[in-house]
Amino acid sequence: MQEEIHCEALWAQKSFMGSVALIEENACLATSQALQGSIPHTHREGAHAAVINRPFGVVLGIAPWNSPLILAFRPVIAPSVAGNTVILKGSELSPRTHFFVANLFVEAGFPPGVVNFLLHRPQDAASVVHSLINNPAVRKINFTGSTKVGRIIAKAAGEALKPVLLELGGKNCALVIEDADIQRAAEGVLEGIVENAGQVCMSTDKVLVVKAVVDKFLQVIHALLAQKNSETHRLVGSGSNNRVSSLVKGAVEKGAHPISNSTDQTKGDSGRTPITVLKGIRVVSDENEAIFIVISLNYGLSSALWTKDMYRALEIASRLHVSALHVNGSTIHDESTLPHGGTNLSGYGRFGAEWGIKEFLQTQTVILSP
Repeated sequence: MQEEIHCEALWAQKSFMGSVALIEENACLATSQALQGSIPHTHREGAHAAVINRPFGVVLGIAPWNSPLILAFRPVIAPSVAGNTVILKGSELSPRTHFFVANLFVEAGFPPGVVNFLLHRPQDAASVVHSLINNPAVRKINFTGSTKVGRIIAKAAGEALKPVLLELGGKNCALVIEDADIQRAAEGVLEGIVENAGQVCMSTDKVLVVKAVVDKFLQVIHALLAQKNSETHRLVGSGSNNRVSSLVKGAVEKGAHPISNSTDQTKGDSGRTPITVLKGIRVVSDENEAIFIVISLNYGLSSALWTKDMYRALEIASRLHVSALHVNGSTIHDESTLPHGGTNLSGYGRFGAEWGIKEFLQTQTVILSP
């Protein structure tokens, strides 16, 4: 994984430990009430009703490259626990890691045909995915990736009248209000920005800071960035480093004021780039303006809120249209025991725990009249 996506050891370790937790949680759920049906009352005299959870059949899982261990396990584990067979379509940017994951199921003794693995050339992506979606055997699709591609998959699945689970891009915001612990907030915000070089669906994209504390916040951020000035990260994909340079240059030309400068950026796709924070720190008058901005983005994957008042945090949570709010924590956080997914342009449906298993079950009502 580290060789393939050029990530740091800590990110690889997090992906590994998250994968272990995911497997353990779903193994427990396999013998829990998550799979059980129910026996409700029926008004038909002498009859008995049963609501039974049935698997869909074949589930297509399309995995991304940016955390290739856990995001390859995720589209396989819950569907298979629910009784489905799975087609795992790996990413052309992390083929070895995804093949490694798929092969583990074979080594674990899964019967032939339960977990099926597919790779393709980058130029064949559209035709392969459309062929899979339109195959009559495929009954449900799950996809983790960009909103742009998610729209294409949702459209194709909609034409085939097949259900989809989509976890898409975030445009995730961190809100820093006046009673925040500024040192802690700055550290958490920066973590959400730079982890895995910002190549995470839950990465912090926008920072909204209340005017009363913005000067202190910028001062701390500047100091933290100075400590990281010698750190470098290698981005994935052709032209990524040059794209970063272009974005920095364009932002400065349009009036952006960098609060940290790195002049030793290595040119070329084979090089490494210093930490480059391409995130806007926007000053807001109060929390109401910050909430308005978050809602107006129309994305809803993850947000962070920095405050010492937990009651205030719960009130703000009720007003934000996001599926996860991390109070005094980074926007990058996900656990195997919790539901995870998006709302609005960040997708729909849920991975994780019992919610994730139920995504891959459909109910059947049986009324018995002896």
